[in-house]
Amino acid sequence: MKMKGFSRIALLIFLLTTSIISQAVAVSDTTTVVILSVNDMHAKIDNFPRFKAMVDSIRKAEKYVLLLSAGDIFTGNPVVDQFPEKGQPIIELMNRTGFSASAVGNHEFDYGQEMLARRMNEAHFPFLSANILPDSSSPVSFKPYVIITLENGIRIGILSLIQVNDAGLPDTHPSRLEGLTFPDGLKVAPSYASLRDSCDVFIALTHLGYETDIELAGILPSLDLILGGHSHTLVKTPAVFNDVLIMQAGSGLRYLTKTTLKLYDKKLVSRHAETLSIPAFTKTDEELEQLILQYNDNKELNEVIGTALSDIRGSDELGSMMTDAMAAIAPIEIAFQNNGGIRVDNFPEGDITIKNVYQLDPFGNEIILFYLTPAEIRSLILNAYNRERAIDLQTSGIIYTVLTDAAGNGLEVEFRLPDGAAPDEKKAYATGISSYIASSYQFDHKDEGTSLYTITAQSLINYIRNKKALDYKGVKRAFVKSAD
Repeated sequence: MKMKGFSRIALLIFLLTTSIISQAVAVSDTTTVVILSVNDMHAKIDNFPRFKAMVDSIRKAEKYVLLLSAGDIFTGNPVVDQFPEKGQPIIELMNRTGFSASAVGNHEFDYGQEMLARRMNEAHFPFLSANILPDSSSPVSFKPYVIITLENGIRIGILSLIQVNDAGLPDTHPSRLEGLTFPDGLKVAPSYASLRDSCDVFIALTHLGYETDIELAGILPSLDLILGGHSHTLVKTPAVFNDVLIMQAGSGLRYLTKTTLKLYDKKLVSRHAETLSIPAFTKTDEELEQLILQYNDNKELNEVIGTALSDIRGSDELGSMMTDAMAAIAPIEIAFQNNGGIRVDNFPEGDITIKNVYQLDPFGNEIILFYLTPAEIRSLILNAYNRERAIDLQTSGIIYTVLTDAAGNGLEVEFRLPDGAAPDEKKAYATGISSYIASSYQFDHKDEGTSLYTITAQSLINYIRNKKALDYKGVKRAFVKSAD
């Protein structure tokens, strides 16, 4: 009897032990993977010390952490954009922070392909895009995707796609895209559906824009996560479309997206995403602080060239200033600046530096002179308006109004000269526009245009130096009204 009792106790102990071991195995089969992502940094390096400290703190708390960029790392800070090796500072900072991969954004081409190829060679991470196809003349090539295998064997598949506009190109100067073709990312994506079979987590790292990311989720439902860029959308409340979680972290390195994935037996069982404020993080990386102080210590960029007598705010006021600078160059009578090329919201009252100008206008576009009739000028304004059904061109030398139908479509354009006189319909006016507008916008013009070999930013630097004090408060030259 005692032996039977002992056997029962031994059996009970065995069963309990087996249960505990089995629970331990189950726990060990659960893996947490943290995906950190930023997008549209646009060379804004000043937050990097806090950003790196935040990333490092998460890496200390979690075993498996990937850091990704959804594109547009360049263009927006002259400290980076005007560096002797354009863009090199942000590559150095990304290397030190430990990025795992970056999508190719449209502004990655702003320095030209040769410069991009140099920066890619310096990067300790791959640049990805599945819908950029180079020919043999191009110095750049991109992997469509990468599969990162963690120490425990979990495979993270990362597919990337870039935005393409109505002209079939990303939004950058077309001359910088020679030798490259760009099929529509939404048409390319289904051909990578089989990538799902080669990975345990399937991520799209895109530079398409938030609305297009939603379309992508409908086309490629096998995705677990889309981390996007291009539209500068700040997603604070995670959204799921077609069972795909979509996140984006605004722009300018102000926010970090943290997505926590839990896998059991290499199968995804939960997703949680949140958006973290980088400036609110209290710790900084001291080495990066010193490095950024060195980058920012640029006497040429910090030179004061004039004074804003009051804040110069918004596209109307800033665009009027920019076009007045173009029109100050003989023989230009009329000038236009597209809103997309105005990259800051405000010149604050007080000193204006060269750095301020390059922050406003970082693209290096040349001024192109066209001799346009009033009918051709109306064609330019109307086609620009109908791209987004909104005022797109700021101007100097005229004041114009777009007449619209009930749906907001532009029907015709009325314009007058600054003195209120109607234009001479038989005259061809000397009109200055940027090389980007000249090559990317559709408009009627018999004249093929001539470069003045002056970039728009330099024309503004010269203009401010000459004027010394500027006041554009309340200036508005472009209007919309119903044709009814």
